[in-house]
Amino acid sequence: MLYELATRKEGYHSAREIAEGYSVPEAFVRKILLDLRRAGLVTAQKGRTGGYQLAHAPHEIVLGQVIAALEPEPPALVYGRQRGGGFVTGQDCPVDPFWKGIEEAFTQALAASTLADVVERSRPPAKKRTPAAKKTPARGRKKSRR
Repeated sequence: MLYELATRKEGYHSAREIAEGYSVPEAFVRKILLDLRRAGLVTAQKGRTGGYQLAHAPHEIVLGQVIAALEPEPPALVYGRQRGGGFVTGQDCPVDPFWKGIEEAFTQALAASTLADVVERSRPPAKKRTPAAKKTPARGRKKSRR
């Protein structure tokens, strides 16, 4: 939803138009937008021309803020060896240091990335312009002058 608001023209956009673009229920979109508004990431305006818009420029919205606004707990990777149908983590797990490092790198990447980064990386690559081919005369018989 933040991506949509960042890439649409300025102004307010309704939850309905965002929901229709992704074929998801409008109520689902409204719930997420409410969480984003509470976190100060979007603003809302009521009325016929109302809707939602970003509260800050995309380069000011850090992805870590977005995750914190939407998830009650920080993201964690599921790892560890199974014991009795469950996962064991911590000192009892031989791969714990590896996965803890991956989790830390993931958290740091979220803290260092912004919505502008998402928008930039999501754009299709610009098509390379190839130089125009030189026109060469067609091969074949030359017309004779008679």
